[in-house]
Amino acid sequence: MKLLDKLIIKDFLKTYFFVVLMLILVVLVLDFTEKNDKYISNQVPAGEILRYMGNYGLYLNNLLTPITVFISVIFITSKMAGRTEIVAILSSGVSFVRLLRP
Repeated sequence: MKLLDKLIIKDFLKTYFFVVLMLILVVLVLDFTEKNDKYISNQVPAGEILRYMGNYGLYLNNLLTPITVFISVIFITSKMAGRTEIVAILSSGVSFVRLLRP
């Protein structure tokens, strides 16, 4: 694996995990605030709520993975184009297909 591949994959994974984490946290906070009064009225233990939030977070991760991959790829590509990294890579002799491999 070349240095260029490592750079692109590292940037992609950082962006992917950040986007996933932010989306899941926002949805979990909204879900908790909607169901908070039901938790209080039914006297649900905190352990049950945390277990539900953990399982629901994993479900959301599976549900949101395709869109978060798309968002991450678009964001990384636009960031690289904004810093003219793509132009520099292509002008150094790397083919466009090779650039897309990672």
